[in-house]
Amino acid sequence: MKSSDRATPGRSRRIATVSVAGLVVLTGACLVGVEAWFQRKSESPLRLHREQLAANVDAYCAQEAALGADPWFHEGRTEGDAGLLLNAWLPWSRDLKRPPPEGSPLVLPEALREEALDLKQGRWLTANIDVSRLDFDWMVRLLAYDRWDLFNGSPLSAGARFNWVAGEVPDLFLLQRWAKFRMLQGLRTGHPLEAAQQVRHLAWLSLRTDSLAGGSLAVNLLDIERLAHASLASPPADWTPMSAEQTARMNALLLTAPRFAGLAAPPDVARQARGCATQANRCLALTETAFHARLLEPFADASLEEATAALDRDLSRAGCPTLAANEIRTRGVALRDPDSGMSAGASAVAWIPGPPGRWLRSRMAWSVLASALEDLPPLDENKMKQPERFHGQASTPTP
Repeated sequence: MKSSDRATPGRSRRIATVSVAGLVVLTGACLVGVEAWFQRKSESPLRLHREQLAANVDAYCAQEAALGADPWFHEGRTEGDAGLLLNAWLPWSRDLKRPPPEGSPLVLPEALREEALDLKQGRWLTANIDVSRLDFDWMVRLLAYDRWDLFNGSPLSAGARFNWVAGEVPDLFLLQRWAKFRMLQGLRTGHPLEAAQQVRHLAWLSLRTDSLAGGSLAVNLLDIERLAHASLASPPADWTPMSAEQTARMNALLLTAPRFAGLAAPPDVARQARGCATQANRCLALTETAFHARLLEPFADASLEEATAALDRDLSRAGCPTLAANEIRTRGVALRDPDSGMSAGASAVAWIPGPPGRWLRSRMAWSVLASALEDLPPLDENKMKQPERFHGQASTPTP
């Protein structure tokens, strides 16, 4: 055997050692780069977010108390779920372009549909349209219920995984349109108080979907009622719509409640915020937080697991009247599910074993949370100008 042949194994081992060392150095450099990127893009915004929440949680609770004192939250209502009715009457889709199902009382004449008639910015109050032939009995039927469970007899109750933020949803804009027609009919027939009662109740049912979209619809419906009230020179003395200041406060709290109660909040802040909120906002915040908890669960590190455990404890004793938060928590999509929209990136790091894999997965989870952060709306500047009075078609008989 030649000496060069005997030296070959030694050289091979040295080459292999150098290659492995180079790979380790390269991997380490990549991890350092990823960590630097994470600190800049995610950790710094998350830290600032936590500081803002901690500094403002007392102000948030004060605003929740002011909102909860409004008489609308304490009106008498009959216990029951309107979900079986509304979920069947409304069209469900991803793009909100489906018509209501055949036989639904929410089918509108072509002349009154959105594509034929623009009613935005208060134009509905002065529109020269005939609403006298519309049947509003369906709104009367809803007075027998005090909540609207989106998971009762809907596409969401099928039992499969679903994406809460990008799946099929009911066309809530259709309800907003009907509310305008109902108030317009009440104004024209001289019975605005009866119409207002039905629109206010529809707003309550929308809020008690325990969803952000439903809460936003509730604010819009209460604004519609107030605009109708403001259109009358002498409205009925016993008609008191929610003030513009209160609906502005309600809208701001809808946006901030999920942030104060969310997984990215400091644990003591989340606990305080969930405890001081109105029940409606508490359940809404739990619903939105449950989406992130389920989405990130397989990639959560110890701190996220602790926040998720606290969420589950609060959810178990919150007494929310709908299934929304619990269904999302158990059947919502996770990062690796195709419907999450992030499955490719999640799958790419899911196979990496040991500490590097756990580190990358936790960084991905926190980056997803950081990407959803937005500035907090001012909690002490909720006052809005009162709308100007409208005159014209709203207070005249139907032609």
